[in-house]
Amino acid sequence: MKRDWDLIRALLLEIESLGTGQHFHPQPYAGHTLESVSHHLHLMCQAGLAECTAHHPWNGDPVMIAKGLTLAGHDLLDPIRDDDAWEATKAFLQQRMGGISLETLRSTARPPATGDTARHLRLAHNDALFN
Repeated sequence: MKRDWDLIRALLLEIESLGTGQHFHPQPYAGHTLESVSHHLHLMCQAGLAECTAHHPWNGDPVMIAKGLTLAGHDLLDPIRDDDAWEATKAFLQQRMGGISLETLRSTARPPATGDTARHLRLAHNDALFN
């Protein structure tokens, strides 16, 4: 199954929104199948983005359940939380790197800036895209 960064981001946002004592159980989500969500949640657990536990139902295969985000999950989500920032980061990585990996996403995504700093970052980002 091919990795879907939009789904991973959506799951990070969903898991972050859980209340105390709540868990994320894989289910069809945002137009994705149960199999796809389960696979991507498993990838997130492997990468240390979510704190997970394995649930062993008596009538099926083990399922990963997310209890919350790890510090690494929060750190990855913060700069890509904003839809515009996420789309710009994806476009930049696709153009420059030919795809997205966890390491390139971590090194490229930056927390949103405000004021003059934001204007300078946008100009620098545009220069990088078009030069």
